[in-house]
Amino acid sequence: MTEETTVGEVTHRAARNAAVRAVAEVLGKVATLAWTVAAARMLSTEDFGMVSYALTIMLVLSSLAAWGFDPAITRRGSADPDALPRLYLATQVWKTLIAAPVFLVPWFLLVGSPSLGSGLVLGCLLLAGFPELWSHTARSAAAARQVSAGVSTALVVQRLVTALAVLLALEADLGVEGVALGFLLGTVVGWGAHVMAVRRLELRLPLRDLRGADLGAGIRGTFLIGLSSLVLMLLFRLDVLILGHLQGPDEVAVYSVAYRLLETVLFVTYAVNYAVLPVLSATADRGRRRLGYERALAVAGFVYLPFAVVCVVDGGSVLSLLFGASYADAAAPVLAWLAPAPLFVAAATFASSVLLALGRSRELLLGSTCSLLVNLVLNLVLIPPYGASGAAAATAVAYVVQAAVVLGGLRRLGERLSLLRPLACAAAASLVLLVVLVVTPLPLLVELVVGGAAYLGAWLVLIRRFEPEQQQVVLGLLTRQRAPDHR
Repeated sequence: MTEETTVGEVTHRAARNAAVRAVAEVLGKVATLAWTVAAARMLSTEDFGMVSYALTIMLVLSSLAAWGFDPAITRRGSADPDALPRLYLATQVWKTLIAAPVFLVPWFLLVGSPSLGSGLVLGCLLLAGFPELWSHTARSAAAARQVSAGVSTALVVQRLVTALAVLLALEADLGVEGVALGFLLGTVVGWGAHVMAVRRLELRLPLRDLRGADLGAGIRGTFLIGLSSLVLMLLFRLDVLILGHLQGPDEVAVYSVAYRLLETVLFVTYAVNYAVLPVLSATADRGRRRLGYERALAVAGFVYLPFAVVCVVDGGSVLSLLFGASYADAAAPVLAWLAPAPLFVAAATFASSVLLALGRSRELLLGSTCSLLVNLVLNLVLIPPYGASGAAAATAVAYVVQAAVVLGGLRRLGERLSLLRPLACAAAASLVLLVVLVVTPLPLLVELVVGGAAYLGAWLVLIRRFEPEQQQVVLGLLTRQRAPDHR
């Protein structure tokens, strides 16, 4: 088999895995959005803010327990497949040992807080952190094997069961406690689905066979990655923590409905990066790393640039349609500030994968630390006078800083990654979308359909004329077709 054929197979497998993961992420995000919308509409603003605040605490603490284990298992398992079963088991043991005190101590300290209400809400969400951590490791091991179907199905099962359980709790008028219990149930069921999926990956190893050397190997090289992951999670969630402390659950609720839309579209970044990281880890060719980054960014730009336009022009109408008129006016400026953030998150995430592939964890940590410091300072300055809008502005600026620092670090390492070229056609087509949304006085859904058709038509014309390879990459990802390799 020639090297070109091998590279083509790797690229095809990466595109297939990204497509499978993208479908799972879409279904999962839609399910999560569904129960979030229902909770926002059926709970009071204060109760919805309490649930959002407790969920944020769980996610931040989970990041501490997760440390750098999952990126490490994907990178090292891709390079040494025979070591993956022991790495997988060692990672699960380490996560559990760390998570127990990380979850338990804050529960005792925070129970009874005015921003959290019932201790049962926080307790259920912290318990859900355990199966969530274990499921993440299963997905990371599957990424190392470059086999996505089983764990992607498990992820969909988890999100759908969670949504169903939360919706039933809301319908039964069980309040915030019912929402928390529904979330816990869905996460446990999802973990069971992940366990079944992992059995097909030949990773089964009895706990009694785990040696001290395996535990040492499991944690080796995770410090800087883990510290960077924790900093990144704080970057994603620090605004909610500060907002809840300074402004209370009502303002958290306003911020959360806008932020939920941002989180929903981030599936593109996660799905593409899920496929890109193993491929980048397996190549030593600088040209292929550049090509992988720019292809990934082109896919992200195809989605995120029109998303930003819609959020700025019609954000209030979208929020009113989903979450109700009570949130529309207050959350519309929040969404406008957050609108460009997904694109910068994608640029930084894909660049971070290149750094991980190069084994340059220090540059990764530098980017996340700089952005976190900017976010912290801006949140403390902007939240007191501007509330949720100030938090959104701080978050958007922080993501720009992160992308700039990480890409600057890669440039100093000789990795010449283009940021503008992969986005040019999508940016020009987004201007067409902007004009359509501004000049057409149509109902929201009709306007979005017309604008979407105009955007897609303009993008196809431009991409065929100037970047035909990008068209094949984007459409190939969506249809699981083979993308050509140009080296």
